[in-house]
Amino acid sequence: MTWDQIFEVALETLTVGLQWVAIPLILAGLVLVAWSMVNRARDEEQLTAGRAGWWAGLILFFLFFVHELPAFRPPAPGVEGGVTVDVWGVVAGTVLGFAVLWGMSFLSAARVVGFLVLFLTFAGLSSLLSYLFLETRNEFFIAGTLGTALGGLLHLIVFPGSLLITKRDKDVDGARHQEAPRAY
Repeated sequence: MTWDQIFEVALETLTVGLQWVAIPLILAGLVLVAWSMVNRARDEEQLTAGRAGWWAGLILFFLFFVHELPAFRPPAPGVEGGVTVDVWGVVAGTVLGFAVLWGMSFLSAARVVGFLVLFLTFAGLSSLLSYLFLETRNEFFIAGTLGTALGGLLHLIVFPGSLLITKRDKDVDGARHQEAPRAY
């Protein structure tokens, strides 16, 4: 076996691993993060908003599923061609994710949990369905979902305490105070 053949096999193995293991795990991870946010709610208001967000996200996913049912196909890991990344989808999603988390700093903590759970549930399940089972794969939607997750994480890198103190907390105390970090 030549070095070129070894390199080709290694690259193919890496590509298949990323395409059919890593990306689906990341998309499924969004759903797990949403579920863990519901389970880690600090009070009854956040728990109610989180559960409502979970069910609303599931309803949106079911609507998306029924709408996309005609394009359903079995997964095809061995098919040549693979996945393309829509760069504008990633850029738009990154800006949207950053802006949404910034905007949520003006909401109460319960609303933040509810909206984040709704988004993560719907986006994670819909992207996973599109990626694995839809004929078109909807690259813009998948790239936008991954970009939005990236934008939200970038927001948390730049402003790590932004979700710790919300508008409601500021209104109650009149000033910023320290809380135990939320585990999302």
